[in-house]
Amino acid sequence: MPRFVDQGKTKLMWVPGDTTITNVSAPTAAQINTTGIDLTCLMVSTYEVMPDASDTTNERAVCETANVVAPTIQNYKGNLVLFRQFDDVTFVPETDDALNYFTYSALGWFVRRIGKPYTTAFAATDIVEVYKFMSDTPQPNGGTGEGYLKVTVPLLPQGTFDIKAVVA
Repeated sequence: MPRFVDQGKTKLMWVPGDTTITNVSAPTAAQINTTGIDLTCLMVSTYEVMPDASDTTNERAVCETANVVAPTIQNYKGNLVLFRQFDDVTFVPETDDALNYFTYSALGWFVRRIGKPYTTAFAATDIVEVYKFMSDTPQPNGGTGEGYLKVTVPLLPQGTFDIKAVVA
């Protein structure tokens, strides 16, 4: 069975807007490539977007001798950590700075593809993860001497995701 390290084999996109992606299980290549913002080289590897443990109910029948746990509501979570982008002469934030993409209560879709080189555009039949989020207030940091300037963007789940969506 072939295996490979995921370095350079992950593409991360932020597709802004509430209805930009119309089908979470079948986003189109145009919806992702045309309106999406490529975050792949802006993202710090410690970001976190993934399904989380489901809510459960614990009910058993009188005759059962062991507990029964059943999943009820799926959960997912997100937290982006991005490098800040400044002009090296004027020191003014550039147009691709994270604070230009993420604002308080902005809706959008996080799309991740794993397997193809990150430089390859999304195409029909690609298997992707799609998560709908609202961004919370971005949290810039700096002055610590602990690395590059970054911003953390907490993401609030907005009720729909698919970890095996197929690009249409």
